Amino acid sequence: MLGLFGQLQRTNKEREAHVAALAKLALTKPHQDVFDHLYSCLSILDAKSQSMLGFNSIIMAVFAVFMTRRLSLAQGTFVAVGVAAILASSFLLLSVVWVHWSNTRDFNDGDAHALRLLLVRNARTVRYRIAWVCAVASLIALAGLWALDLAKGGLGGGLQG
Repeated sequence: MLGLFGQLQRTNKEREAHVAALAKLALTKPHQDVFDHLYSCLSILDAKSQSMLGFNSIIMAVFAVFMTRRLSLAQGTFVAVGVAAILASSFLLLSVVWVHWSNTRDFNDGDAHALRLLLVRNARTVRYRIAWVCAVASLIALAGLWALDLAKGGLGGGLQG
């Protein structure tokens, strides 16, 4: 169900094997350094994604203010494009912060595990970058909406009706 239980050990035997494999791998210094670096990269992506999700919520609230009134076709188009872009960005960011746990098989093959973590990092980096581009697109749409609003009624004047 949605992968909610993926990468988790379900039985005591699986948990014991997981801890033993982790302890064995943790004793090898080269693997420790590689994993520390990759997990650091993943943590950075998580933090950036969380910040951008907060930013996206603010931009969405601004669009919501505009949506409370009658809009021209052009204004409605800017709102639709901006909201679609910010929603796409948010969905992508949520996929970036999905929890990834290493499994027992990963710990039993440190080299393959490092490659899998690198693939996870690279895939999340691409999704983050696409989300960033979508957020920028929403800002461009918001700027266009604001420009139309200024043309319609002056600074803030269009927000009243």
